[in-house]
Amino acid sequence: MRACWMRIWRLARVYAVMAGCTFSAMRVTKCDSDRLCWLLGLYGKERRGRYFSAEGAMEGIGSCFRGFSAVFNGSCIREGIAGSLSHSPHFFAPPLSRIRRPLSIFLSLPSSPAQRSTPVRRRRKRKAVLQPKGRPKGDDASCVPSAEEASIRVGTLYQNGDPLGRKELGKCVVRWICQGMRSMASDFASAELQGDFPELRQRLIGNGASTGSLAFVIQAQPYLHAVPVPKGLEALCFKACTHYPTLFDHFQRELRDILQDLQRKSVFSDWRSTESWKLLKEFASSAQHREAVRKTPHAKPVHSGLGMELGKAKVIQSRIEEFVDHMSDLLRIERDSELEFTQEELNAVPTPDENSDSSKPIEYLVSHGQAQQEQCDTICNLNAISSSIGDMVCVRTCDSRGAGATSCMQGFVNNLGEDGCSITVALESRHGDPTFSKLFGKSVRIDKIQGLADALTYERNCEALMLLQKNGLQKKNPSIAVVATLFGDREAIAWLEKNQLVEWGQLEFEGMMVNKSFDDSQLKAIALGLNKKRPLLVIQGPPGTGKSGLLKELITLAVQQGERVLVTAPTNAAVDNMVERLSGNGLNIVRVGNPARISASVASKSLGEIVNDQLANFKKEFERKKSDLRKDLRHCLKDDSLAGGIRQLLKQLGKTLKKKEKETIKEVLSSAQVILSTNTGAADPLIRRVESFDLVIIDEAAQAIEPSCWIPILQGKRCILAGDQCQLAPVILSRKALEGGLGISLLERVSPLFDGILATKLTVQYRMHDAIANWASREMYDGLLQSSPTVSSHLLVDSPFVKATWITQCALLLLDTRMPYGSLYVGCEEHLDLAGTGSFYNEGEADIVVRHVFNLIYSGVSASAIAVQSPYIAQVQLLRDKLDEFPEASGVEVATIDSFQGREADAVIISMVCENIF
Repeated sequence: MRACWMRIWRLARVYAVMAGCTFSAMRVTKCDSDRLCWLLGLYGKERRGRYFSAEGAMEGIGSCFRGFSAVFNGSCIREGIAGSLSHSPHFFAPPLSRIRRPLSIFLSLPSSPAQRSTPVRRRRKRKAVLQPKGRPKGDDASCVPSAEEASIRVGTLYQNGDPLGRKELGKCVVRWICQGMRSMASDFASAELQGDFPELRQRLIGNGASTGSLAFVIQAQPYLHAVPVPKGLEALCFKACTHYPTLFDHFQRELRDILQDLQRKSVFSDWRSTESWKLLKEFASSAQHREAVRKTPHAKPVHSGLGMELGKAKVIQSRIEEFVDHMSDLLRIERDSELEFTQEELNAVPTPDENSDSSKPIEYLVSHGQAQQEQCDTICNLNAISSSIGDMVCVRTCDSRGAGATSCMQGFVNNLGEDGCSITVALESRHGDPTFSKLFGKSVRIDKIQGLADALTYERNCEALMLLQKNGLQKKNPSIAVVATLFGDREAIAWLEKNQLVEWGQLEFEGMMVNKSFDDSQLKAIALGLNKKRPLLVIQGPPGTGKSGLLKELITLAVQQGERVLVTAPTNAAVDNMVERLSGNGLNIVRVGNPARISASVASKSLGEIVNDQLANFKKEFERKKSDLRKDLRHCLKDDSLAGGIRQLLKQLGKTLKKKEKETIKEVLSSAQVILSTNTGAADPLIRRVESFDLVIIDEAAQAIEPSCWIPILQGKRCILAGDQCQLAPVILSRKALEGGLGISLLERVSPLFDGILATKLTVQYRMHDAIANWASREMYDGLLQSSPTVSSHLLVDSPFVKATWITQCALLLLDTRMPYGSLYVGCEEHLDLAGTGSFYNEGEADIVVRHVFNLIYSGVSASAIAVQSPYIAQVQLLRDKLDEFPEASGVEVATIDSFQGREADAVIISMVCENIF
């Protein structure tokens, strides 16, 4: 027992020192034990006679931390405590945690191969902690699925209004859901004890876009993803975590058990009379809950906020409902395909063969070095294509060679070390959850998985369709004119024009222009985009036509005429690119999104950085007051009444900071002239609470599926779609969903409507030689794409320091690796990547590309002016490996075609690898 208390005391001293306090006494009396446990947040824990258990003490210490981060520097884990007694876990994260501050894992490559075989230091096993009756023993233990569970397919899992149980999901998935819902129910009950229940009620029951069953599912995601996913059942877990009846059923059971346990500890006299249980029952009796669980069809009254005749409004509403039903089915089909693809990728764990060296990781895995303080191997599988910031990865524990991966946690590549041998992965975590403790002292494997299924994106797309159906023609819908235009017929459009609700003409804006170098097609697009009575405009911008510069000017002029603008794009890279362009215009812009996926070059414009800058002085004063109160508390531990008053002051001080953060976030977003985010990021409650926007601009709209575009559109009075349907289309995994129309973007669907009155096209390109642009103009743009005289005859030889050779005087070179009689040249056959990526590579083509690169370099073309592209990631990796062998080619950029979109290079080489195999 003495050893047990010594562990508690050592942990208490660590926390006290990091929190700004000092402990001089090492002796613990029974009287002091109560005060110590009060200090550590252990109040209300189960006692064993006179003592608390060491396990309960450690758990309590973790529960009072506001947040923590574990740093894997090779193998060293350093836990930093950033919290105070005044911060406890909340059911809903505070505003700044909604900005999703990342917790990072730093992985460093070894300096020598000898570092790879360092053994693992294992932690002392803990005693089992008593758990409530009926719960599975050992939450941290891995659940091994049976053969029957492993054979369950997500495509055959029928979701209706009934909860899914062990028969449908299996015991491991049900156990995973129970653990997540138990954590959520615990925070739910603690919110009542801490006086935060009115806010919880407002968020769960109150009015807003994300209320009802969908809000419940979204709020449950952080709790579910904090629990490692059982191996081999990732797809089933990702599927079940979006099924509201299942989540609500388990949450109700867990909340009941927790409240009953608190009643046994005399915290509540009657658990049924608690506000938590009353709110749950109120929610269960709501119309949203009954609709989601019972699926009862009911006819909705049709109203038209435009004053349109009821018959016309019913026709438009029926088209909206038909569209929503169809798209919802396609999203579900695509979601199932994503889950199956994710499961296949996660199951592709290499197995050591009999002849392999047991001291080394399996081939294609990279072992990272160990620091001196701890011994912990980390294995990183990111070789399918070198990662870039923002890539989604899967973090799992494994054995020393990378095999036997068990648990799954989603993360993002947050940073790539400048030394070229380190990587930072950000994992989302809530304060108090055991995310990093599950990784401590273990081998960690990181896999980049193409198309890793994201539940939040799926839920937000479904939410957008639900809001479209619910508010489409309602007066409160700011985008009612956009909805009427897209789902109305010619008669409806004529009615809108007759009643002067819409206009399709151009706005005279002479004198407002900042940049005078626009051509006629660009000026027309700007004039149409500034017309406030035009509900929708499609700007088709072929490559090199200056679309990005045009949007920058259009946003600036829109702000000048008093409009608030929401700018979105399907990818974080496209959003950050627009932030960079707008940064020098003197506009008040705010970038909203996950900090782990925001480029460092625009981080100063992110919401988190702006709020932290504005609260710098307030937080400095806050820390001073908190430090003074802690000093007072240290001297008053023997006086219960005085110490209790100081604790209340600390708690009130924490609430003051939380309130100030909320007010600052609201002020920053309300005063912003331009807010930028991804399409799905526009569904963030922080943006939804802001007053509706005057203009919504969606860049690269041709790459986004239509449901994701409706997320920002429904928040603005009018909309501009910019992109090019002749370039990259949305990525769809399911053939059935693709044939059903999910691959048709909103931009592509809208462009031909009403004889093209909704669209305009940029017709002059400023990037390519005329020989390159002519083919694209003839095949895809009906011969309308023209080349500017400044580039129409420009060759590489015209650049400074470039020699006149055949390769620098040739604008376009097409090299066919197939001989006249149909067979390929020796070595130019494509091969399937053996690493399991499903991609293809071509050794012969790679050698040709390398020779072509050196011909350009020897002709005087700078290596940084050369770009090599391929549609296959395996070929990209092969080309990188070959070029890395030559220092002269260190500046050549090798990338996939989609990742290079929107950028330029003087010389571009494309390796097609193989013919169309579809």
